[in-house]
Amino acid sequence: MARKPNRAVKTAPPRRYAIREKAVVAHKLTMELAEALAEETLRLAWDMGLNTVSAVVDEGGALKAFRRPDRSNLGCVDFAILKARCAAHFNTATHAHYPAWSHQPETVAALAALPGFTIEGGGVPIRLNGELIGGIGVSGARNWREDVEVIAKAFMKFGLDPIAESAATPAPTS
Repeated sequence: MARKPNRAVKTAPPRRYAIREKAVVAHKLTMELAEALAEETLRLAWDMGLNTVSAVVDEGGALKAFRRPDRSNLGCVDFAILKARCAAHFNTATHAHYPAWSHQPETVAALAALPGFTIEGGGVPIRLNGELIGGIGVSGARNWREDVEVIAKAFMKFGLDPIAESAATPAPTS
């Protein structure tokens, strides 16, 4: 025989916590912006006579956009993705890592052993008003400075924060 529920017992409604006040409002890297950045970096590189690969990731390192032109170096594929992810994970341009840590050989060795880490330039965090929204990696130029130059020009076109030249994470401006 099935038991009937006791409808006479009333329980207090669950307490509602002020979750909305504890939530953080954040900007997100859209697929549209990720695709536009990837395209623009290739166009700028092509104008410089370079055949580069471009990878754009969100703030967590998930690939959002990727471009590999015909006849580009296959070795640049994984390297562009690595640079983008490293820049997003550490919120620092990859070329800033070695100067920041070179005086601490143990730290350099530990970082080098870390999966997903590189000191090679060409990976830059994508920031909007100081807030990390993703990372971009360009690979295939004659040197990392050209990779970064292409990224800097694309950031300027889309109104993103300029590239910081230090390992210090900038504070939000708003």
